[in-house]
Amino acid sequence: MTSKDTCPVLTYHSISDAGGPTSIPPAVFAMQMEVLAASGYHSLAVADFIAWHEGRRPSDRSVLITFDDGFLDFAQVAAPILKQHGLTAVVFVPTAKLGGDESWALVEGPGRPLMNWDQVRALGEQGMEFGGHSRTHANLAKLDEAARMREIADCKTELAAQIGAPGTAFAAPYGAVNADTISAISRHYDVAFGTRLALARRGADRHDIPRIDMHYFRERRHWQGLLDGGTAYLRARQGLRILRERLMGAHG
Repeated sequence: MTSKDTCPVLTYHSISDAGGPTSIPPAVFAMQMEVLAASGYHSLAVADFIAWHEGRRPSDRSVLITFDDGFLDFAQVAAPILKQHGLTAVVFVPTAKLGGDESWALVEGPGRPLMNWDQVRALGEQGMEFGGHSRTHANLAKLDEAARMREIADCKTELAAQIGAPGTAFAAPYGAVNADTISAISRHYDVAFGTRLALARRGADRHDIPRIDMHYFRERRHWQGLLDGGTAYLRARQGLRILRERLMGAHG
């Protein structure tokens, strides 16, 4: 699937049977990782991804695996499956929310629980990486400049205090960014990821990297097809997403 100028960045949220587009059942995730490993792919660390983006290393049938939000099921379910296949991931966490639940979401009943800092540190010792996802899972594009900067900069400070090293990567909650937000993120992080559905490309803005939403690849044939070089299904999903966004915009 990859060429020297493209690299897939995979995005997940919760690995559970909770339902909805941000939860992928454990059996589906296990299938995706098994197919990935069996197809000869390996996972990149953030520093390796940046080296690829700068042209200092080949893509080499590699992927960057990312998780947003820091759900507890990453520690309980996803991490063991990743380790089984010799894979690692970077998890973007809302630093002020860890140890609680997804209180930012409009959910009925208890929200899905998040990891705590002890679990984050333990996973870091096992090779997992952690990046910023703001402090409170805020919509950064809707904040004033001072509040936005606190969410971005203080998130990095809290990561450094808790895990001993500052996070170099960031993902904006909801993928909500504008020019001012991207500029603010670039002052504090080496690389940042959004929610546009596409392969990452060399030469593109390193603080607005697109990702492959794995919600769309729950069927083995679609996932295997993409890994084997087929892009028709991905292009179809891209077209449907653009159409949906236009319809949503037209209806306010």
